[in-house]
Amino acid sequence: MFIEKISRLVVVVKRVGAGLIGAGFAANIHANAYKRLPNVDVVAVYSRTAERAKKFAEDHGLKAWYTDMDELLEREDIDIVSIAIPNYLHAKAALKAIEHGKNVIVEKPLTTTIEDADKLIEAAKREGVKLMYAENMLFSPAMRRAREIIEEGAIGDILVVEARESHSGSHSPYALKKEYCGGGSLMNLGVHPIGVALWLIDSPVDRVYAEMGNLYHKLEAEDHASLFIRFKNNSLATIHASYTVKGGIDDRVEIYGTDGSIYVNLFRVSPVKVYSEKGYSYVVEKATISTGWTFPSVDEIWQLGYEKEIEHFVNCVVNDEEPFPGGEFGKKVLEVVFAAKSVEEGRPQRL
Repeated sequence: MFIEKISRLVVVVKRVGAGLIGAGFAANIHANAYKRLPNVDVVAVYSRTAERAKKFAEDHGLKAWYTDMDELLEREDIDIVSIAIPNYLHAKAALKAIEHGKNVIVEKPLTTTIEDADKLIEAAKREGVKLMYAENMLFSPAMRRAREIIEEGAIGDILVVEARESHSGSHSPYALKKEYCGGGSLMNLGVHPIGVALWLIDSPVDRVYAEMGNLYHKLEAEDHASLFIRFKNNSLATIHASYTVKGGIDDRVEIYGTDGSIYVNLFRVSPVKVYSEKGYSYVVEKATISTGWTFPSVDEIWQLGYEKEIEHFVNCVVNDEEPFPGGEFGKKVLEVVFAAKSVEEGRPQRL
């Protein structure tokens, strides 16, 4: 009888195989997040450069590496695929993975055109696979806690969200080319705070206005953008996305309601405080110096929401549930980005 009762408690957890399209900064984060989940096997990586693919596979202990994307996608032991390559390649790679029957999570931005976003959404529905838009800020413990407090009614109705992501420049040389990124700091960085604002306010966008320019870096697109969003419920969001900020990433969100306020700082907080005259290996993402007083991150993968983002995606695949944010949300973010063309036409854009 005792053994019979125990056997009823046994839960079979479906194992999931993950593949990575890309062997750079974002792919490394995805791989490390996958490896924290007990039911995920990180199987293989693809890169156009053999040397990078091989080194990535060795660093992460993967079974295989490829310079032919189709060979990775044809593996039957891969169920989910992370798209972590330059922006202009997102649509083509994600569509190919979907057509191979893989569940796909795409790094921001979802695509570089609305038309391509629609193609991915339609393809995922047609093939019966999951499509997730990788917006890690929605899964950060700090933003999740802020959302819980808002849902309790602690600050009343949201009036204004001010959100930003800024730093001194991208890890990738692709960020210098407009054709590779689909834009400048607004497309590369602004999608994060835009996504947060859409998630928090949860009302259709009415109109958008933006001011942007190339203030410091010699880029083909803007290195700074300030964006203003008016929602149908009359709430307002102010978005800043800039490559002109030194000292590491600046990710902040301020939420003002009828009965209170919430301030969230995702990066410039740490329980560890270091003073060093010699410097050390790593402080926080995008920080270029480590001397003097610094506040090193303890666990960025957890702190910035990557761990919970990947866990959510895997759970949705295992339990056959729709992930959030999905393709439609990623498309809404892009619609706001493209509405910011008002800076060229000199008038706000209605959606």
